[in-house]
Amino acid sequence: MCNSIKKTIFMNKKTIILYIALSMFAINVKSQTTNPAEQVADKIARKMKDTLNLTGLQRNQIYDVNMSLHYQKQVARQLYTAYDSLTTAIQAVEGKRDSLYLPILGQVKYQLYLSKKRNLVNNN
Repeated sequence: MCNSIKKTIFMNKKTIILYIALSMFAINVKSQTTNPAEQVADKIARKMKDTLNLTGLQRNQIYDVNMSLHYQKQVARQLYTAYDSLTTAIQAVEGKRDSLYLPILGQVKYQLYLSKKRNLVNNN
């Protein structure tokens, strides 16, 4: 091969490697920009998907419920400054979680969810 072809091949390889490195960097930056609430909602949704054998749609709906509950708790934190009032408001929001899961999961998976939740609470 002549030198000009070797240089072209070498430059193309460098360009590809640089592109891959930049892509990996961009993906890493994107994953770090999610806030803690999104990370928690995602973790809950993924865990429920795995343990209850949920569909992708059900997983996304569970994620949405958890984000909605997070936003409701944020509003409560803005409205209430007294500890007792805030605790009561957050407990009221958390008390909605299971009833919001029921229409997403259906009766059979909802009962399995409650059973697993009880076991988790009782074993810890």
